Amino acid sequence: MGSSSFKAEWGPAICMVLIELFTTGQMLLTKVVVDAGLFVFALLTYRFFIGTVLVVPLAMIFERGKLKELNLKAFIWIFTSALVGFTIPGLYYIGLGDTSPGYAINFYNIIPIATFILAVLFRKEPLNMKSLVGIIKVIGTLICVGGTLVISLYKGKVIHLWPTNIIGYHTKHSGSAYGHHHMRGTILLIISCLSLAVWYTVQAQMLKVFPYKYWSTVATCFVGCIQMAAVGVAMNREKATWELKWNMSLFTIVYSAILNTAAKFVMISWVVTQRGPTYPSMFCAVSVLFTTVLDSLLLGHDLSVGSILGMIMILAGLYSFLYGKRKESAPQSKEQPKDELQPQCEDNIKESGSNV
Repeated sequence: MGSSSFKAEWGPAICMVLIELFTTGQMLLTKVVVDAGLFVFALLTYRFFIGTVLVVPLAMIFERGKLKELNLKAFIWIFTSALVGFTIPGLYYIGLGDTSPGYAINFYNIIPIATFILAVLFRKEPLNMKSLVGIIKVIGTLICVGGTLVISLYKGKVIHLWPTNIIGYHTKHSGSAYGHHHMRGTILLIISCLSLAVWYTVQAQMLKVFPYKYWSTVATCFVGCIQMAAVGVAMNREKATWELKWNMSLFTIVYSAILNTAAKFVMISWVVTQRGPTYPSMFCAVSVLFTTVLDSLLLGHDLSVGSILGMIMILAGLYSFLYGKRKESAPQSKEQPKDELQPQCEDNIKESGSNV
């Protein structure tokens, strides 16, 4: 009895903290291997291929025989989902190479805000400025956008928290984080996060046409792998670029595929059934904190006044927005009959099922 209550109370929080740790590890490892010369599109191509292989057994067990329902309309939505959810967001890792993990991770926090803005523009979400909740959501959005501008355009005084990094890592592109690559990296980070914001809308529509979370994940990962490979080959056809060796690059690919694709997908699906779809996004601050501290401690990237101020603004805006969203949905959840809760949980899983 005590064990089950502990699982219900703390299980979702523990899962989300682990997921943010996985994300932090991926960010740091990717920065190291990209600086060492690993081709970004090769990394992502292999990651999505391995992710596809890992999710196939789940699809065959839990959704046996459902693949035959895949038709042309569903494939078009899957192709679009892979494009805006995997291929274009691949630019994020180029932006990461141009900047630093502690800088790049902050842009993940603008995804819920960007999703809200797009939903309002396309009239998918109501915006009531006459209510306190509506005002809180708008203020949170503005603060978050302002924080993004601050962290992008203002550097300020550099803060040296430690004398040097503890593992002796030195980037090949010394000084590039705030040099001529900084603006390019920032633009790519923003484009990739905006693409992910569009992806949530596309994903919801895809799952209406093909409502099988495991097979849709397999198909999207596979199509994303093909798209990544096509773009990568067009950019670099050298055989050495695509060769896999027993080194840190291979470890990063396997780590990302297992922990940031398969495990993350399963854990988020379970958390959504326990706490709802808004709950996972509330843990963005955890990955921001982990990545910022470990980026400085392990990789030796200095923090600046602008980056810290922008991070605080983004987090404050994000949580103001999430608070408004929670208050907005609270009356509906209280009035909802108990017999409708289970179908809603299933829908929530479908909506977040392909978030790999």
